[in-house]
Amino acid sequence: MSKVILFQAFAKDTFPITSATITTGWLPGQGMQLTSTGEYAEIGSVDNVMFIALDDEDEVKTPPSASIVTGVYGSGTKFLIDHSEEVAASNAARAYASNVESASMNQLLYMGRDGKWTTTASGSVKGQLFQIPSADNSYGLGVILRF
Repeated sequence: MSKVILFQAFAKDTFPITSATITTGWLPGQGMQLTSTGEYAEIGSVDNVMFIALDDEDEVKTPPSASIVTGVYGSGTKFLIDHSEEVAASNAARAYASNVESASMNQLLYMGRDGKWTTTASGSVKGQLFQIPSADNSYGLGVILRF
């Protein structure tokens, strides 16, 4: 399972999450938003993304953090999404769209409809690239948040 290596966070908080969202599957580093009632977190979409999930669905299923997801947000938050476990298991799952692998350094990043990072302009800018995912770095994506 990917993990987020946090270098700097403007803000870090926890959010309640529904069991239905827990079973939908996501990777740490993907964007999350609140449900229409504002009570629970769910996978985010484009400009509805409010924070980046640090936990994976397995971590929010079991105590001590059951039903709570940890998220970071705020301009200047800097993190790396490490996919070394997926690479070792020959698993193609990533917290970003494939177009990010052919991006340029410092390129602007957006959030897709699936809560994954993309270089395809969709809504407002969400981050800026500081490490391009490649085989040399276990497909680790480096992001500095812009929201």
